[in-house]
Amino acid sequence: MSHSVVTIRLNGNPYQIGCGAGEEAHVSKLGEEVESIMQSLVASVGQIGEARLLAMVALILADRAASHTTDAPKDSDIAATVADQDAAAEALEMAAARITTLATRLTNP
Repeated sequence: MSHSVVTIRLNGNPYQIGCGAGEEAHVSKLGEEVESIMQSLVASVGQIGEARLLAMVALILADRAASHTTDAPKDSDIAATVADQDAAAEALEMAAARITTLATRLTNP
């Protein structure tokens, strides 16, 4: 597999990042996202050291990833939804049967 190197800038410093061929644009975009978060932090807390800023960026990104994961339905939620739908379908079928019985009684006194 062919490898490429992309240079990203974080807090004014260049970093060369290896990636697979064809992934250069994606890696550059990720670097831009990290830089954007870092610059927001610098604006909020100032230049508190690159290591600390990178740690804070990592925590922000981890928090975002965790919130995306918790937004996904759990297997138990899906099972409960399916059970609710099955119960609703059964109730509708029973109601339809009662309506048919009543309609038959009304048309055949």
